Amino acid sequence: MGYLVGEPNKGLKYMFQMMNGARIDVGMTAASAATAAYYASLQYAKERPQGRKIMNSGKKDVTEAQTLIINHPDVRRMLFLQKAIVEASLSLLIECSKHADLAHCETGDKKIVHHLLLELLTPIAKTYPSEMGRDSINNGLQILGGYGFCMDFPLQQYLRDIRIMSIYEGTTGIQSLDLLGRKIPMDNGRALKLLNEDVGLTIGNARKYPELTPYAAKLEQTMSDIKKALEYLMPYAMNGDYENYLADATVFMEMTSTVIIALQWLKMAVSATKEMNNGNKKFKNSFYESKIYTMKFYFKYELPKAKACLETLINTDKLTIVDENNELYF
Repeated sequence: MGYLVGEPNKGLKYMFQMMNGARIDVGMTAASAATAAYYASLQYAKERPQGRKIMNSGKKDVTEAQTLIINHPDVRRMLFLQKAIVEASLSLLIECSKHADLAHCETGDKKIVHHLLLELLTPIAKTYPSEMGRDSINNGLQILGGYGFCMDFPLQQYLRDIRIMSIYEGTTGIQSLDLLGRKIPMDNGRALKLLNEDVGLTIGNARKYPELTPYAAKLEQTMSDIKKALEYLMPYAMNGDYENYLADATVFMEMTSTVIIALQWLKMAVSATKEMNNGNKKFKNSFYESKIYTMKFYFKYELPKAKACLETLINTDKLTIVDENNELYF
């Protein structure tokens, strides 16, 4: 005996509704593993002495005691990368959870707004923590060196645990097709318009603080790069050439994820700056300063990668499309 769950002929719609929740859960699991790896890396870097600081003369003073590896610039770069990935991943996942709650609670157009933003952000919230969380843990392994691959330390386990996350509930390729093929055109592009409004609001808030103005300008420029990519790709879709439209969907996902994470960091920097100017702060200044500092790190080291994705997306060489004039070169 079988039982009908929900209305007839709505199964696929219900399945995608279920998948939204599952994909957010997978993203959260990936972010959790990456977060645990970050704190394990941070603890190790604060305890492990190795080498000596390089003096301005370019020489080392061998009479000095060894320095902790957290004082080495490259180790600090890897720690900041881990922090930038995990904290922004959590921020994005919480934002998606907020939209999920409000999509249930609100009515009318407000309900639709939260639903559309949830639909648009979900594939990113699943993909970014899964893919970049693995990069984060990989950097943690570099910090630990050979110890990172030994069972005496937990990072080797976190690396194995997170590897499945980019496959669970749809591979990265499927998430990318979902983002570019379904979510971007959804409701005549309204979800993307709503995202643009959110970006504009954040940029406006950032420009209230002179120290954040340069970063607001960088985000605005990079957001316009997404528009350039879509202006190049959309004619393919409008002409029914979906293969060319979706061929580099994964590159589009990488570009969009990079920009969305920059948006999350600028939001955090705005909130941190606001709180630092507030006489009734919940935390010490160092907490807020760390948020702003990590935002600066992300904008220097990670956000420029979106420009490289744009160059790939608008490149006219169709190297992965197979047709009668294209040999199989594998």
